[in-house]
Amino acid sequence: MIKSMTGFGSTDLAVGAFHHRIELRSVNSKFCDIKVKTPPDMNGLEQRIMAKIRERLARGRVDLLVYREAAEMDVPRAVTVNWDLLDQYFKAYRSIREKYGVNQDINLNNMINAREVVTLQRQAGDLESMWKSLEPGIDTVLDSLIDMRENEGRLLAVDMAGRLDIIKKIVGKLAVLAPEMVEIYKKRLEERIAALLPQGGVDETRLAQEVLFFADRTDITEEIIRLKSHIQQFLTFLDIVEPVGRKLDFLIQEMNREINTIGSKSSSAEISQMVVEVKSELEKLREQIQNVE
Repeated sequence: MIKSMTGFGSTDLAVGAFHHRIELRSVNSKFCDIKVKTPPDMNGLEQRIMAKIRERLARGRVDLLVYREAAEMDVPRAVTVNWDLLDQYFKAYRSIREKYGVNQDINLNNMINAREVVTLQRQAGDLESMWKSLEPGIDTVLDSLIDMRENEGRLLAVDMAGRLDIIKKIVGKLAVLAPEMVEIYKKRLEERIAALLPQGGVDETRLAQEVLFFADRTDITEEIIRLKSHIQQFLTFLDIVEPVGRKLDFLIQEMNREINTIGSKSSSAEISQMVVEVKSELEKLREQIQNVE
């Protein structure tokens, strides 16, 4: 069964000593466009996350967010001292004192508060350990998102099958009506000739040639056959598990091409109206296909 490209999944889990929330959402896209946002200490896991998503999703714009539900003060931090910079500050202070004859001692508090000497940094976590905790959560949100995409896909399939049934019935009517148009044309041509020429003045050979020319010019047999084939292919694709969005889009283009050809060949208002109805249903199908994986 086809899948939609719209879905959402979320879960909560512990990674290390902290609580995290994962949210995954996807919408329509011609390609598989993935964006991942994690806490800074998890940046090294983004490629693994993207690879796991690509294993299970073929198309869609996908956004995955991992955020830590903890206050900044709770995040492990480390104090670092820039000793080279501290040496430079010390030498500068001593040079100032000697140049201006200042006897004041160099204050330790001033030294450690000098810009960028002492910094507080988040402690880097163990990526492998974080991945072991995070990976099950990624699987969970993917499962939820895919379930939603499958459910919506089933609804899309039902709707599209219904529209294809409408098109199929109209195409069946076209197949019956088209030959009748040739007989109608022949009858009208005979009536016009009879009105213009004396009785018995009709050239049957010329009449037959005109009718044959009309029949050849308006023959839509090939277009009808191809349309029926495309409809059957379309219905088959609706039951396939693998991504078929691009294939369905191609079929819609081909069906539009065939119905446009039928419209250009038609000299009948009734056939022209049927062509309009088919094109209307094809446009609705095309809109639905934009959300098929």
